Amino acid sequence: MREILDELEALRGATTQRLEDEPLTRAAAERLLQVIVDLAVDVNAHIAVATAKSAPETGRASFLAMGHVGAIDSELAERLAPAAGLRNILVHRYTDIRTEIVAASIPTVLDGFAEYVRQIAAFVATGD
Repeated sequence: MREILDELEALRGATTQRLEDEPLTRAAAERLLQVIVDLAVDVNAHIAVATAKSAPETGRASFLAMGHVGAIDSELAERLAPAAGLRNILVHRYTDIRTEIVAASIPTVLDGFAEYVRQIAAFVATGD
């Protein structure tokens, strides 16, 4: 996940206009955002099964479960939970993806998931 975050970091300052003008950059941003959330949901499911003996039913619930078991703090869990919805929009294209949402999501995901990685690594290191 750190590698994907590093790749997305190159797009931190991407504006809506840049993403509209550069379709390949937009596609890269969308894919990197999706992969980060997918990886986190997978990690969440593994931790949930190991600690609570059941997998969360949704991606959103998986983040909240991490707050519940103490793998990440509750504030971070609440902040990251909506990322599952973003991922679903990106993957399933439920609606036209608004470029401004993609552009705004880049720094939010970078900052939130960098903290997620730190907290999850600390949780796993303690063996809880």
